[in-house]
Order: sequence, then structure tokens, then C-alpha cells
Amino acid sequence: MKTMDKVMMFANKMGNNSYLKAISNGLMATLPVNILGSISLLLAVLPVDFWQGFLDTVGLRPYLMTTFNVTVGVIALYGAFFIGYQLAKNLNQAALPGGLVSLFTFLLMTPMIATETGGLTLDSSRLGAQGIFTAIIAGLIFTKLYCVFLDKKIMIKMPDGVPPFVSETFAGLLPVALTGIVAIIIARLFGATTWGSFSDFITTVVAMPLQGLSSHVGSLLFIVLIQMSLWFFGIHGSMVVGPFITALFLPMDVANMEALASGYANADLPNVMGQTFYNIFSGIGGAGGTLSLIIVILIFAKSKQTRAVGKLATVPGMFTINEPMIFGLPLLLNPIMAIPLILTPLIQTTIAYFGIASGIFPRLSGVAVPFGTPIFVNGFIAGGWSIPILQLICVAAGCLVYYPFLKVLDKQRLKEEADVPVAS
Repeated sequence: MKTMDKVMMFANKMGNNSYLKAISNGLMATLPVNILGSISLLLAVLPVDFWQGFLDTVGLRPYLMTTFNVTVGVIALYGAFFIGYQLAKNLNQAALPGGLVSLFTFLLMTPMIATETGGLTLDSSRLGAQGIFTAIIAGLIFTKLYCVFLDKKIMIKMPDGVPPFVSETFAGLLPVALTGIVAIIIARLFGATTWGSFSDFITTVVAMPLQGLSSHVGSLLFIVLIQMSLWFFGIHGSMVVGPFITALFLPMDVANMEALASGYANADLPNVMGQTFYNIFSGIGGAGGTLSLIIVILIFAKSKQTRAVGKLATVPGMFTINEPMIFGLPLLLNPIMAIPLILTPLIQTTIAYFGIASGIFPRLSGVAVPFGTPIFVNGFIAGGWSIPILQLICVAAGCLVYYPFLKVLDKQRLKEEADVPVAS
């Protein structure tokens, strides 16, 4: 028991870690522009002759692609700002200056390329998927440094009577300047190395190994295993693993969208998995793949208590909200349901991965599907009409896993209900 207490304490610390929360919440804050860019891309490349002819006639295609380019195409810019914003907020400092520090230091870390006129400009390819890891690391390092300067009171203090806005502006001026100087020095030092830039260093040493690891289904299965094990013991496993899912798999989605925008067919997209893959397959109906459990309950359960929970959870479950099932059945700390709760999303993830990797089903475009989009509708948005079929196969597999365990639980509940004396 002591070991489990330590595990739970560690998981809670991970879930409340200021830096992991900054990554998770910061990248999640980019969701609105990510969705806007995703929709624009889908409309621009929708393979319907009538629609494509209409776009050409009204001249709308360039505007749709521009919308994609200034949203998903530069997603690292938005991520850099919001990661710094969230970290400064978590460290009890002014959030807006923290976001600005993170943004401009990320730009300082981005390599320059020569223009046709002999000048230099930012390498715009590093502002999209290739720049996300640089945005994360630069945002954490330099926003933290900025906050340290503030904590140490290294600032310009204005005399009493100066308006608060002016006083706060000057208070942050010196920490921002010092952070910028440090960033310039680091950028210059990396410019003199064989990597050529801080961004290239991060890409070579951090991003490529992590993306190589995350491209294997085993990495996602391990994360899901940790997630569901934590859920069983009453810890919000999705929140604990959320920062890792976002940091590892969001760049894969963005890379797929960039490839799609460049004219690649779905079969030629670079990644099988991504954050959208996780969202629509690794827990259909909510953590634990509980949509399958709801179906099994509605068809086979005889216990009044169990059926009541199943009916209550049906509509929310279709929108990936499964708290009624998690806490109502319950699934937490329920030894009978521990195995299917953990095993179902692992099986669903595996089926989906090999279904897509084999070429039977198309690769997902990487578009961001808003949380709460109904089951099967989210699959259609993510990859076309055949993806809901793959989801349905995963749901059926989940039903097979949950069925024998639900029968045991239902039999137990029926006996309990029969033993309850009827009031006279």
C-alpha cells in the first residue's frame, strides 16, 4: 500500500507540475486557430469536383490556404506565446509579459535563411510543426529566467505616485532586456556550432528522437496503460498524460496537415498516429473505451442499478463524456472492471493503428477535431467516411472485452438487489 501511495503522490505531482501544465495548457490554447486552419484546409482540398470548380470560380482557394498558413502553418508561434503565458501565470508572475518573452526568444532561436536579394529572413518552415519543440523548450527556459529576475527584484523601481500601469511596465523592462540578452548570446553560441542554430540543436537532439519514439504504436500504448492505471486508482489519468500526448503527437498532426496542403494524398501522409488519432481511437466514448461498456449494459445487463447507470451515460458517452459511467457504475477501484477498463483502450488503439498502417483505412489528415464532437462524426471529420467504420470495429472489440466482466458484475448486482427486503 505504501508503494501505491507513492505512485499516487508522484502522479499528482506530475499532474500539477507547473512546467508540464504550461506545455499542456499552452498548446491546448492554440486549439481555436488549429481548428480554424484545419477547417480551411479541409475546404481547400475537399476532393469533390463540383466544390473544387466552385472554389476556382469565386477565387476562394487562395484565401483558404492563406488562413491555413497563418494558423496551422505557424502554430509554433502561437504555442510559444501561450506556453510562456501559462508558465508565468503558474509561477505567479504577470502572464502577458511572460508570453511575449517566450515568443520573442523563440524567434531569436529560429534560424535565418538568405533571401534572393542577399538579405536574411526567418526560416518560415521552423514556425510550423518543425518549430513546436523549440517553442516548448525556449518558452520554458526563457520564461522561467524572466520570472527569476522578477523574483530577485532585478527591476527598475519607479517613484511613488507613478501610475500603476507605467510602474509595472518599467518593472518588467529590465527582466525582459536581460532575458533577451541571454537569448541572443545562446543563439550566437549555437550559431557557431555544427548544428548551426539552437532550433537545429533541439530538432536533432530532442525532436527527432522523440518523434521517432512516438511514431511506434508501443509508445502510445504505454502512455494509455499509465493513463488507465491511474484512472482505476481515482487519479485523472488523462490530465496526467495530457502534456506528453500533446507535446509528442501534436507535431505529427501538423506535419500531416502540412503535407496535405502541399498536395500529398492521404496514403502518402508521413504519420499514422497523432493527437487526433489518440482522441478518436484511444478511448471511444471516454477514457476506458466506455461506449462499448454502455452498449453491453443496454443489451445484456439485467440489474436495475446497472441499467439505470447505462441509460444515464448513453447520451454523454456519445459525446466522449463518461463521468456518469466512471463514477456511477463505478469503474474506479472496482476490481471486477479493472481488466477491461485498462485493456479496452489498448486493444482499440492497436486495432486502429494496424488498420491504418496496413493501408486498409486511410491515414488521418491531422485536422483538429473539437472535444465533444459526437462519436463517428469526429472520425468522419478526421479521415473521411471509412474512419467511422474503423471506430465501429474498435467499439465492437471493446464490447467483446467488457462482456464477460459485465456479466460477473451484473450477476453480483442482481443478487444484492434480490437480498434487499421489500418495504411493507
